[in-house]
Amino acid sequence: MTSRRSIIIAGATIPPAAMLNGGGALTASGASTSRTAPGASTAMAMQPAPPPGPPPLRPQITTKTTTRLYGENPFEVAVSVTQHLWPAVLPPETQSVPDRPRGLTLVTPDDPLTAITATPLIHFPDDAPMLYVTKSGIPDVTLNEIKRLGPVGMARANNVQAFLVGAAANPGVESQLRAIGIRYQTVTAPDIPELANRVDELYGRISNPDTGVVAMPDTGAEDVIIGSMDAFQFVLPATHWVTHMPTGLLWVKKDSVPQATIGALGRRSLAATRIYLFGGPDQISAGVVRQLRRYGVVMRVTNDDEVAFNAPPTDTAVETAITFSKMWDGVGEMGWKITGPGHGFTLVHIDDWQGAVASSPLSHLGFHAPLLMTTSHDSLPAQLDAYFSQVSPSFLFTPADGPYNMTYVIGSWSQLTWGLQAHIDNISEMHNRRTWNSNTGGRYGDSQP
Repeated sequence: MTSRRSIIIAGATIPPAAMLNGGGALTASGASTSRTAPGASTAMAMQPAPPPGPPPLRPQITTKTTTRLYGENPFEVAVSVTQHLWPAVLPPETQSVPDRPRGLTLVTPDDPLTAITATPLIHFPDDAPMLYVTKSGIPDVTLNEIKRLGPVGMARANNVQAFLVGAAANPGVESQLRAIGIRYQTVTAPDIPELANRVDELYGRISNPDTGVVAMPDTGAEDVIIGSMDAFQFVLPATHWVTHMPTGLLWVKKDSVPQATIGALGRRSLAATRIYLFGGPDQISAGVVRQLRRYGVVMRVTNDDEVAFNAPPTDTAVETAITFSKMWDGVGEMGWKITGPGHGFTLVHIDDWQGAVASSPLSHLGFHAPLLMTTSHDSLPAQLDAYFSQVSPSFLFTPADGPYNMTYVIGSWSQLTWGLQAHIDNISEMHNRRTWNSNTGGRYGDSQP
């Protein structure tokens, strides 16, 4: 279903007729628009950042194998992530890997389904990390970070510098962006499934104008991740994947498939579509699976294994995250296939969905660190503790040979304690495989399909 919508760029409304059918660029007949507010300067946002001042003395935040990205609230956590990944110092023309992002994705921290839905926009070619705003404006911590980042503009998306998704598309936010010369595009919808459909359509048009659908680079698989609106925590690990690879993200209810989701699946080739459901039958019913099979191959990301378990085990969001970190489907190029050392991870408390979503760019650049979750502020669930031990590194001749792991610990001390961070550091440290009591860990080659 194609819905009529308008696109706002720096305060000027451009009707759908002014867009090309495939690429989303303005046509020659498009209305003349004001790129910036009167008196605003785009140069301000493009200046290289000054050298940083003396760093705060917080040695406890980083250990041998862990890095805490600290924040007392979602706004600060999101800024900690973008400051870690984008120094925003080099001139844009010198960049091979972005030193500053091309755009931004703005959402509010009170709506998990909207924030999760927006995460595909983070991936290339958009390169648009997520920051939090409010329903009435942009907090100073976020506004200052937008100025520091100076997004260079998304050339494949009319050179806009920010997507305003859901309630972030409000007059207060728009006014503040216009005042600093930021070009923006709004993405809104009457409900979550339709919002996902519009995000999928927008990102597909930007990244692959030939078909309007995102596809995996090697196999051409048109992958779609589907979560249940009744169990959104199960799909949180998918946010880190869709910021890493070109993949759609859509929604169902436990026992029904929304029409907007059917419309998004209908844009894809039946032969190429692979649908990954995050959760077991208690989250997404067998009836929904049968309905979705009309649109492609359907697979569950679940901790069930018919060989290992006589009766299906209870699915949890924690175990789903571990399963996805281990899994690999070569046809769809889906899954992290991390069963050995030499990788990065991101850890959040399961109730901190804002931190999970905001930290998803950690899987977009750098260590490419998939999401893991804990149910406790000061300890790891047994299955997650075992996984960290399984993928811990060990050496045969010298620790200088590697490999090494890094875990990003997200949030404040009240969300994840210092003692928990120290424990992860301890079980993730390099150890000698030759010693008699070394019974965990591996080397680079142990992460295989």
